[in-house]
Amino acid sequence: ARPNSPRGDRTDAMSRLVATVARAPASRLEPRRRAVAPSPGSTSPAGGFHVVVVDVDPSRPRPPPPPPRSSRRSVGAARGRCGRTPTTATASMREDSFDLGSYDPEMDGYEPPEVSVKDVAKGERIGEGSFAVVFAGTVAGVGDVVLKQYRRDVRGRDWFSFYADERAMCRRLRDRPGVAPFVGVAGSDLYLVWRDVGKRTLANVMEEARTRAAGKSGDVLHDALTLAASEMGLTTAGKEGGSTAAGEEGGLTDSEVFVAVARGLIEAVVSINDADVVHRDVKPDNVLLTSPEKGSPGGARVLMVDLGGAADYQTGQGTDGSEAIFDPTYGAPEQFKRVKNRSRSVAGMFAGFGTNRDVDVSGIGDLEATGAAPTAAFDAFGVGLTLLRLATPALHPATSMKLARSAMDEAADRVSEREGKGDEGGSVLDEWASGPGSGSCDFGLLDELGAWSLLEGLTQWDPDRRMTLEEALRHPSLN
Repeated sequence: ARPNSPRGDRTDAMSRLVATVARAPASRLEPRRRAVAPSPGSTSPAGGFHVVVVDVDPSRPRPPPPPPRSSRRSVGAARGRCGRTPTTATASMREDSFDLGSYDPEMDGYEPPEVSVKDVAKGERIGEGSFAVVFAGTVAGVGDVVLKQYRRDVRGRDWFSFYADERAMCRRLRDRPGVAPFVGVAGSDLYLVWRDVGKRTLANVMEEARTRAAGKSGDVLHDALTLAASEMGLTTAGKEGGSTAAGEEGGLTDSEVFVAVARGLIEAVVSINDADVVHRDVKPDNVLLTSPEKGSPGGARVLMVDLGGAADYQTGQGTDGSEAIFDPTYGAPEQFKRVKNRSRSVAGMFAGFGTNRDVDVSGIGDLEATGAAPTAAFDAFGVGLTLLRLATPALHPATSMKLARSAMDEAADRVSEREGKGDEGGSVLDEWASGPGSGSCDFGLLDELGAWSLLEGLTQWDPDRRMTLEEALRHPSLN
């Protein structure tokens, strides 16, 4: 640097600073922490920041080393490849960084991903929720897949903890026949990947049947069951006895399709419970319809999806009853209580329900978690209300089902009051069905099958009296 120039002054100042630090006693040197904002797309938890510890005392223990270079493709090699332009080199470096692995704050380092980003081709968007967007896609060597990409821009929500829970649960239940077949993580927590064995849920077919029937005099229940059967690879009988699917006469009746859905759903949830896991969010939106022809595991026709809120009693994940994660429309009543005349919503305790209006359309109160530990009885209750909604056309609109659940909670209060006076309380489902707000409900399919007692047992408000899913499979209406 030139004498007396600003640059020369800065160089002299830096030299003096280095000399001062070198003479400083070692005992005065302490580790310092600083928050570092990562580059766009970082998967660090807690809003995208991570903590870097700078430890200059050689006597202190050192942090674990980074992943060995042998486990990563060389960025330097990517830069030096013959014939690569700067643009293609940058793309290759981006792939390298995304393929470092899955971050877990409880692990030392990173777990290698099951799928390389360079093998993924993302297709059209097929769904979106509070935390994630779902895409169709393909993976080299796998074929058609479903990609779930968590949104990093959800304000006020810890998206990474929900993502990490779902990632862990999908890996844990990878070989279970009752869940969607999990391929793995793509890149550094970029996508969760499942084999594509179907994209339509029970909620989808009910909504489509209702949309088709808008302004017409069609049979919504028959249309919904016909759509479900088609997704499940089953042939159905027409309303006049003819086949609605090509190839065969005398296909399944509406009652038989309902039984196929019910047994498939119960068997899928039982397979999860048998692994010491409680799904905790059984509802039509999480019931995937599939078939052996689509490559479903074990030839299943019904699979469960959305495992992020599940409780795992082998690892302890999600088993804290104060962490209430469920849809209040289908959630077992022992999980929560409604608190009237509250000015502030506590719905933030419940995943995906951020406002009073979303949680309780009837306005009878906010929700508070009771702290009840998750059990298989939680899932049995969700199965019961899911099947009730499918069998009752008036409950196919989501808003109608929410209103019905609120009316059931009021019916439960009436039953409890009678029991408190020493009278016979009866079942909550019977009380609701004979009370206000249920006059438009047609329970003909359930009466035909003799399945009312099945749903009555699965939806007992008292979990100690609730029918188990194993008992449900033996119910006469399903055999």
